[in-house]
Amino acid sequence: MGQLPASGARPNVLAASAVDLFGREHVVHWCEELLSGAASDSDPQFPDIAWLGGTVGWPDYWSRVWGARGLLHIGPPARGLIVLNGVRDGSWRVREMSLKVIARYQLSDPVGIVDGLTEDPVERVRVAAWKALGREPEPR
Repeated sequence: MGQLPASGARPNVLAASAVDLFGREHVVHWCEELLSGAASDSDPQFPDIAWLGGTVGWPDYWSRVWGARGLLHIGPPARGLIVLNGVRDGSWRVREMSLKVIARYQLSDPVGIVDGLTEDPVERVRVAAWKALGREPEPR
């Protein structure tokens, strides 16, 4: 399905190229399915994961990271609840990237999940949570 941009292209360039080729709605849906865990890195109904800077066969959580990162670059997401649920992921990389999407698109958090992540054991997640809340990180 289409030719990938040059090797080493930045994730934002890859995602934008995927949108140009496959359409924004399809790529957003794909990214949401990856983030939710409903699609894998080799799901035949979606483009090659390399369009999001990924590689087939990496640990499962990477598909969720690539989905969130794709949304970061091409969002906003159509289903914000998927991103909000991403902050509960067992992988800190998924939590961090989901928080970045929440911050960039100012997604609502009606139940205060993001607040709790200011106490996450991983510093990068804590910093992303503070940014998603629109505040400077508090010293620990």
